[in-house]
Amino acid sequence: MFAQTVDRSIPPKSLKKKITINLEKPKLFQMKNGLKVLIVENHKLPLVRIGLELDCPPFLEKNKAGIRKIFGQMLRSGTKNYSKEELDESIDYIGTTLYTSFSGISISTLKKHLDQSIAIMSDIVMNSKFENFKELEKIVKQRIIDINLSEKDPDAILHRVKNVLYFGINHPYGEYETYNTIKNITLNDLKKLYHKYYIPNISYLSFVGDVSLQEAKRLCNRYFSQWKRKKIHFNQPKKKISQVKIPYKIEIDIVDIPSLTQSTICFGGPVNFKKSDSLYFPSLLANGILGVGPQSRLFLKIREKNAYTYGVYSILKSDKYIGYFSIYTQVRNEVTEKAIQDILKEIRNITERKVSLEELNIKKKEISGQFLLDLEDPNRISDLFISEIKNNLPSGFYKNYLKSIKSVTISNISQSSRKFIPVKNVRILVIGKASEVYPILKKLGYPIRFFDKFGKKLNSINHKL
Repeated sequence: MFAQTVDRSIPPKSLKKKITINLEKPKLFQMKNGLKVLIVENHKLPLVRIGLELDCPPFLEKNKAGIRKIFGQMLRSGTKNYSKEELDESIDYIGTTLYTSFSGISISTLKKHLDQSIAIMSDIVMNSKFENFKELEKIVKQRIIDINLSEKDPDAILHRVKNVLYFGINHPYGEYETYNTIKNITLNDLKKLYHKYYIPNISYLSFVGDVSLQEAKRLCNRYFSQWKRKKIHFNQPKKKISQVKIPYKIEIDIVDIPSLTQSTICFGGPVNFKKSDSLYFPSLLANGILGVGPQSRLFLKIREKNAYTYGVYSILKSDKYIGYFSIYTQVRNEVTEKAIQDILKEIRNITERKVSLEELNIKKKEISGQFLLDLEDPNRISDLFISEIKNNLPSGFYKNYLKSIKSVTISNISQSSRKFIPVKNVRILVIGKASEVYPILKKLGYPIRFFDKFGKKLNSINHKL
């Protein structure tokens, strides 16, 4: 046995040290066609990720709702130089990973295959044909299967109806795909969308990994200089995207699914919340204290103390046009009313009373730690700087992220809670067995309305309650 040499009566020295962000600004240049290019160099591994991201306002898909999802899949269906089979074979042969969506394309590759990979990517960007009817039929069939499955899924029903009630069916964030709208999409529709939105002057191209500024410029000149700049013709909606209908008081909205033994609950509504708001960082912390993580008030009250649910969380979503605040949970039918009362109580508490310094400091550490963890992914760095540009944020917004979090005060939390966490003008959406939850929800004394699985208002007399 060794003799003890540590004096236990003397407290250990603090291991605390000042945490700084080594967030080097990406190298940036713009091509003659308007394409903005960012380079984040990381030479630790011979890997490169190239990402293309569009910057365009949301738009209504109307009787072709779902077209953006199908568009993203159809980008891989063939180009002027490759059939779909040849494209898939080329990607598999060099071990490249390709992801496509309406709003962007990304490709990850070994450095030695960088030229081949970016050649494939540029061909998709500039030369997609949208002539593969067989592939369109296959994708449409799969989307219809997914739609049919979603009609039985309480979570899918909740999010579809929530979006309709928050934003309206005639809002880009409120519309949803159906069997008819999906079947209504043609190859010509996809071509029109492609020619309208896939233009360099609304796009960002990012290089992340084992690549230099000189290499990126060479690759861009070789593979993207022929991408023609176009005039932007985005239709202005009759109503601003930020205009939504908000209830003048609390109301309960029920979707009756008789087979359910649990109620799926969503509490909230749309809020005009942007990253550029002066209370953005206090709002992150306020929402975190309320409903993010096992130390949040909602979790401690509704799960740990009352055991109503396995999980409960809140989201305060920022958006360039219109954001939203929501609380989500699933509880047994018989405790639906009690869970809602607890949610209301916690919301009133955070908007009417000051949070404790201990709560604030715990959440500051959590959010700062998660941000630092995210930065270990070099791809995240390029995403942050593109977000900074697209949202017209001040230079250094993310470089000063930790300082901004640290500087938030208890008073700031109170301000942001009152501004962005709605108390009076909210919807309480319940997906559940109406015959069981309606009688107990009446006790709350709020107006109750009934909706079908697609957000269409029903008359309560149609329900045998």
